[in-house]
Amino acid sequence: MKALHIFPLGIGFLLAGCSSPPVLLNGSDQGVVVRYSQSSGKPADAAAAAEKFCAQYGRKAVEGEGNASTGDTFVSYTCEKP
Repeated sequence: MKALHIFPLGIGFLLAGCSSPPVLLNGSDQGVVVRYSQSSGKPADAAAAAEKFCAQYGRKAVEGEGNASTGDTFVSYTCEKP
């Protein structure tokens, strides 16, 4: 019986520890749109993903416009030459 009380608590800890990585959309050497979950992602993770993407073109990611909808946030980044 005690295990039944602990089981939901363990599931809660597992779910709280999970985070989904940012997803790159419409990427090119000019820029990229990054989607991340508001519930399990962080803006810093999105910025790091965009920076890594732009770096492959020898460029730096510069944050642009953002849009939040249905639990996801979409942020556009331009890849600018340093």
